Amino acid sequence: MLRSLLSQVSRLCQVALLAGMALPAAAQTPTITKYTDISLGSIVPGASAGTVVLNSPSGTRTATGGTSLGSSAGTSLGTLTLSGKAGNSWSVTQGSPIPFTLIGPGGATMRVTVVDFEPSATNSGTFPASGTTGFFYLGVTLSVGTSAATPAGTYTGSFSLRVTDTTSNKNSTTAFAVRAKVDPVITLARLTDLRFGDVFTSPAAGTVVLSPAGARSATGGAGLGSLSPVGPATFTVTGAASAVYAITLPASITLNAPGGTLTVSPVTSTPSLTGLLSATGQQTLAVGGTLNVAANQTDGDYAGTFNVMVAYN
Repeated sequence: MLRSLLSQVSRLCQVALLAGMALPAAAQTPTITKYTDISLGSIVPGASAGTVVLNSPSGTRTATGGTSLGSSAGTSLGTLTLSGKAGNSWSVTQGSPIPFTLIGPGGATMRVTVVDFEPSATNSGTFPASGTTGFFYLGVTLSVGTSAATPAGTYTGSFSLRVTDTTSNKNSTTAFAVRAKVDPVITLARLTDLRFGDVFTSPAAGTVVLSPAGARSATGGAGLGSLSPVGPATFTVTGAASAVYAITLPASITLNAPGGTLTVSPVTSTPSLTGLLSATGQQTLAVGGTLNVAANQTDGDYAGTFNVMVAYN
């Protein structure tokens, strides 16, 4: 009976001893905290292939080849921080293959050829005392086909990054989405020509001002007749819905007749400098200007041509 009781006391002491022993701490798994995915904004394919680079860490965009930039609305670098055991070394590598494909309408594709991880030149470092690094930024290089092979719409894809604690050899992987919007090519279609109508001259120089709204007035020695049509040049601008675009007008327009020339300067428009396409992707652009009439300007029918350019902002 005494032996049995002593045996139980011995077992209790062993249990108490085991309960007081410290177990080894589990190694900490490093993690990637994602804050934003990657968006290249809008792009416009051309007659030949090209590339678009979303530069890291600045977030600026550049285009080469036949590709041009559309609206920058919604453009975003990938942003992330790394967390792990303070003092341990880390490295970041791709967790999925690069290059990879973005898929758009009807199965059309574009290809991400480079992912730029900044501001680390070596993609490695040491976890700080807080355990969490500062921000890192992801940019990409996108290969874009021709407009014929790359219809308008949204293109999406994804890739992953792996962070490894090279001290403990533990790692984890996080996926980042990549998005690009292909805008339709912005176009300009002429509706009406610029017409100053009948103008009378005199021994004094003068001007005829035709506003983009169609209002006509004369100054100095110029006079106005009423037999010929009068009106601004008008165009239909067509492109991406609700897109902002830039308008480039000529500094001057030269009109020629057998007996001389006339100059239109300045050239004005409504909207001026920038336009905004409607929800259906259209807007009317009207162009007017000031016709400069010399003293005793030679009679005749004066005509000329001019170019207006529009491009996405």
